[in-house]
Amino acid sequence: MINPAVISRIRSFTVLLLIFAALSGNTPRAAAASDWDEALDQINEQYSSYTSLQASVKAESKRNQELRKQNTAGLAAVNARLQATDKTLLGRLKSEAEATRKKHAALLEQYSSLGKQAAAARKAGNLKSATAFELKRNKLKASAAAANAEIKVKNTALTEARTAAAAKNKPSKDAISPVAGIRKQITAGNKQISEAQALRSEADKRYKTAVKAGDAVTAASAMKLSCARMTEIRTGLQQVYVLEQKITAALRLAEAKLP
Repeated sequence: MINPAVISRIRSFTVLLLIFAALSGNTPRAAAASDWDEALDQINEQYSSYTSLQASVKAESKRNQELRKQNTAGLAAVNARLQATDKTLLGRLKSEAEATRKKHAALLEQYSSLGKQAAAARKAGNLKSATAFELKRNKLKASAAAANAEIKVKNTALTEARTAAAAKNKPSKDAISPVAGIRKQITAGNKQISEAQALRSEADKRYKTAVKAGDAVTAASAMKLSCARMTEIRTGLQQVYVLEQKITAALRLAEAKLP
């Protein structure tokens, strides 16, 4: 919260700038003296709200950024824990399945090739070659069957382990599943905040330019517009904060349900 004494000094300085500019002949001639005085009163009345809104927007923006940073780190930590579930077991079973497949690859490739060659020879009417290929293939049949059975055992063990790990992770994954949708809402909210911030910046520029020119009427109008935009920004920031809090709650629940 800005110190009231500081606000008073800033307000007084602004008024002095306007008066100095007006006395220097920079006040637009179209603005009547009564309008100018009334606008100066409006600036005085609005200044506390103007500075207070500035401080609130800054503080709430920082608060949102800090919570977003915490949530991003928290989500990364949960996902890392989920990926670590049965990691050693899954790694070992995967390695064993791949090693078994490679061990029998040449045999199974030969077995398959002989079958294709026999089929091609039969199609070409070369029964002698077809029979030779079929005999060689049948000689490998038992070994090929045993190889496929061993590969199947390894693959089944890996599949079952993956299914078990997924079942362990499901409660936690379900808990964080809404996060993606909430983040889309936050992105949309931040876009609206950015649009309002751009309009606020334009109003602030007009205000500062008008003060330098001694144009109290334009300065008062620009200050009012800036306040309105900052109010919109604050509303948006508060809505985004509520969404970030929902993510925080989802993460806490997900952490509690980690295997």
